[in-house]
Amino acid sequence: MNLIYLLITDGNEWEDIVVFLTEEHAINESIKNPKSRVEIFIETDKNGYIPTYNYYKNGKYIQKL
Repeated sequence: MNLIYLLITDGNEWEDIVVFLTEEHAINESIKNPKSRVEIFIETDKNGYIPTYNYYKNGKYIQKL
Protein backbone atom coordinates (compact mmCIF):
# COMPACT_ATOMS: atom_id res chain seq x y z
CA MET A 1 0.00 0.00 0.00
CA ASN A 2 1.55 3.32 -1.08
CA LEU A 3 0.66 6.21 1.14
CA ILE A 4 1.64 9.86 1.38
CA TYR A 5 1.02 12.15 4.33
CA LEU A 6 0.16 15.86 4.25
CA LEU A 7 0.64 18.16 7.24
CA ILE A 8 -2.34 20.51 7.27
CA THR A 9 -3.17 23.36 9.62
CA ASP A 10 -6.69 24.80 9.48
CA GLY A 11 -6.69 28.31 8.08
CA ASN A 12 -3.38 27.97 6.24
CA GLU A 13 -2.99 28.34 2.50
CA TRP A 14 -2.29 25.38 0.19
CA GLU A 15 1.37 26.40 -0.16
CA ASP A 16 1.78 25.81 3.59
CA ILE A 17 1.02 22.08 3.21
CA VAL A 18 4.03 19.81 3.82
CA VAL A 19 4.30 16.30 2.30
CA PHE A 20 5.87 13.31 4.08
CA LEU A 21 6.63 9.95 2.53
CA THR A 22 6.99 7.79 5.65
CA GLU A 23 4.54 7.04 8.41
CA GLU A 24 7.20 7.52 11.07
CA HIS A 25 8.00 11.03 9.85
CA ALA A 26 4.29 11.85 9.63
CA ILE A 27 3.64 10.74 13.21
CA ASN A 28 6.63 12.67 14.53
CA GLU A 29 5.52 15.83 12.72
CA SER A 30 1.99 15.47 14.09
CA ILE A 31 3.49 15.40 17.60
CA LYS A 32 5.64 18.48 16.86
CA ASN A 33 2.55 20.30 15.53
CA PRO A 34 -0.27 19.27 17.91
CA LYS A 35 -2.76 21.81 16.51
CA SER A 36 -2.33 20.42 12.99
CA ARG A 37 -3.27 17.09 11.46
CA VAL A 38 -1.42 14.83 9.05
CA GLU A 39 -3.89 13.61 6.44
CA ILE A 40 -3.26 10.22 4.82
CA PHE A 41 -3.63 9.72 1.07
CA ILE A 42 -3.53 6.38 -0.75
CA GLU A 43 -2.26 5.71 -4.27
CA THR A 44 -4.84 4.69 -6.86
CA ASP A 45 -4.36 2.50 -9.89
CA LYS A 46 -4.56 5.64 -12.04
CA ASN A 47 -1.23 7.04 -10.74
CA GLY A 48 -2.83 9.53 -8.40
CA TYR A 49 -3.59 9.78 -4.70
CA ILE A 50 -6.95 10.12 -2.99
CA PRO A 51 -7.77 10.97 0.64
CA THR A 52 -8.47 8.16 3.08
CA TYR A 53 -10.14 10.63 5.48
CA ASN A 54 -7.94 9.16 8.22
CA TYR A 55 -5.21 11.23 9.84
CA TYR A 56 -2.74 11.64 12.68
CA LYS A 57 -3.27 14.33 15.28
CA ASN A 58 -0.76 14.83 18.08
CA GLY A 59 0.67 11.37 17.35
CA LYS A 60 -2.68 9.58 17.52
CA TYR A 61 -4.28 7.80 14.58
CA ILE A 62 -7.83 9.03 13.89
CA GLN A 63 -9.94 6.77 11.68
CA LYS A 64 -13.02 8.17 9.99
CA LEU A 65 -15.56 5.71 8.63
